[in-house]
Amino acid sequence: MDKTPLNVDPGEIHRRTRRSLLIAGAAAAMGGGLWRWLNSWSRIEGLNAPFRKVLDFNAAIARGLFREGARAPEYERSKAVRSFRRNGDIGLADLKIGDWRLQLVGVGDASSYSQYSKDVTSWMYGMNPSTAESAEADTSVSAKKPLMHEDDAKGADVSMKPMEMPENARQGIPGLLLTMADVSKLPHVEMVTEFKCIEGWSEIVFWGGVRLRDFLAKFPPYIANAIQFHSIEFMEGLPKYIAFETPDGQYYVGIEHQVALHPQTLLAYEMNGQPLTPDHGAPLRLVTPLKYGIKQIKQIGRITYTNARPRDYWHEQGYDYYAGL
Repeated sequence: MDKTPLNVDPGEIHRRTRRSLLIAGAAAAMGGGLWRWLNSWSRIEGLNAPFRKVLDFNAAIARGLFREGARAPEYERSKAVRSFRRNGDIGLADLKIGDWRLQLVGVGDASSYSQYSKDVTSWMYGMNPSTAESAEADTSVSAKKPLMHEDDAKGADVSMKPMEMPENARQGIPGLLLTMADVSKLPHVEMVTEFKCIEGWSEIVFWGGVRLRDFLAKFPPYIANAIQFHSIEFMEGLPKYIAFETPDGQYYVGIEHQVALHPQTLLAYEMNGQPLTPDHGAPLRLVTPLKYGIKQIKQIGRITYTNARPRDYWHEQGYDYYAGL
């Protein structure tokens, strides 16, 4: 075998090394300059202006593509995972299902319902005020835990905190206090759709529950001149947003009424044909394949009809409010 050594010019190696170092140094300087430029902008809703504008642009495209008749793909039940990812624990409380009530605020002619309450915040989830104060003291350590996404890594620990009432909760809010029996009386629907996390993973899940649009028809907000639920007047007169909160008020999201009326937006109380488990949002959670998982709030405690854009937990951390696919 010919082992003749290669002719290597040491000067050429030196020139190439110097050129590479100069290029790398220039790239680093440009990157640092770009980063300083981006950080010099004012912050809009938790993000520097250029990043926020990009997210708003993406949201505008998603809204433009939205059609009520367009549906996310649905699958055979055999495609659904047997064990859905156990997600983050923000807002999840260890409450007794029998003590649970869905606080509905903004419903039209609320006093005509048997479930009417002059103050839905008076429902203490089986606790009197002294018990609530004790629970708050006992959970002071839990409240300091690092926050996890609604859709964090598979196998992440999900801890159920003792029930505690929201801090600085407004009092004297009229509305309805609904039980699971009130919700489950509505037409039951099932769907097998893909649950997508904003962090890049997805799983196919078999859900059961009621369409949010059927819930809106049963407990509608007051809308003048609306003859029937599907009338043009009703559709145009609906409040712009539906707000959701966990019972302890720690997790909260808002969705547009167009998404609320979509036939694939559910108030889900079953998964794989069984009642939801606490770590998946029992007794009731929001499911919509039109949104990323950060919008699909678990353990719903309050629903509010509103024309003002509601607070949104992850939007306050700098994420896109729309969070649509």
